[in-house]
Amino acid sequence: MKARAIQRHIHLSPRKAKLVCDLIRNKNATVAINILENTRKKAAPIVLKLLHSAIANATNNHALSGDKLYVYHIVANQGQTLKRTNPRAKGSADLLKKRHCHIEIILSDDPNERAKDLALIKERQAKRAKNNKGYSAKQRAGKVEKKKREDKPVVKKPAPAKKPEPKKVEQKPVVERKVSAEALKREQEQLKVVETKPVEKTADKKTAKPVEVEKTAIIMISASPKHADILLDDPSKKVFFYKVTPVNKVKRVLIYATAPIQGVVGEFDLEKIDIKAVSTIWKNYGANSVLSKKEYDEYYKDKKEAHAMISKEAFRYSKPKKLEDFNMKKGPSGFQYLK
Repeated sequence: MKARAIQRHIHLSPRKAKLVCDLIRNKNATVAINILENTRKKAAPIVLKLLHSAIANATNNHALSGDKLYVYHIVANQGQTLKRTNPRAKGSADLLKKRHCHIEIILSDDPNERAKDLALIKERQAKRAKNNKGYSAKQRAGKVEKKKREDKPVVKKPAPAKKPEPKKVEQKPVVERKVSAEALKREQEQLKVVETKPVEKTADKKTAKPVEVEKTAIIMISASPKHADILLDDPSKKVFFYKVTPVNKVKRVLIYATAPIQGVVGEFDLEKIDIKAVSTIWKNYGANSVLSKKEYDEYYKDKKEAHAMISKEAFRYSKPKKLEDFNMKKGPSGFQYLK
């Protein structure tokens, strides 16, 4: 027969309580009382009080003999932990953990109590094994899964398709373009962007005098690589069309080729700029234009006037020049003065 007593939420760490519990485990009740009375530990009086409570439960509630009682089971379990702070220097704080435990004592008067409990456990395990028909839960699950796999028809996977052989890319021979001495000379010339200066600031806005911008006869325009190649390589195609033209008199025009080249590929000497109606310009210069009739109509759609830039002589550079060489970050949207 067993009798128990439990005390919960004891303000004591379970580690300290277990030190005392180990002293009286499997000891006679009278011997356990003597041990606790002579133990100088914080948990000893608490466990002693609980032991007296367990003895009272055994003798009064279950009519057990006090001389035959012994500590069959005693354990100290972890309880709640209260967190508090302790103020320290310079505004800091330490964390305090106030631990609690639950102590349980079970007394018995039967010396064979543990053997009986083990027999009950073995009987329960044997009954469970009998209901399982010799298989564990994991083994039964595996057997059912195997049966399901056997019932399914075996479907053969199709053979993997052969990978197509990579196509051989024929490399086109590099065509070397002949560059004249004059083109090399112009290519090596260092040109920079003409920066417009702001108006001089004075106390009176009415007397502010504008500063004259430096005049130059060199500009840079943007063109597609296709049209730039036609203008620089074909002597018969010497007319380039644009929507805007500079006010100042221009002598040299540098050509900036857009993506994928993104560089200045050459230049041409400007003979003149002719501004007339769209139909008249095409009638006069269509045969020598770098644009086709379809491209010309799309370019000047909803426009009344066309600007024809006639080249006197074109010069191709040996390699494209970067915009950084001209102190520029992006290509010109209209035209850009250079000096």
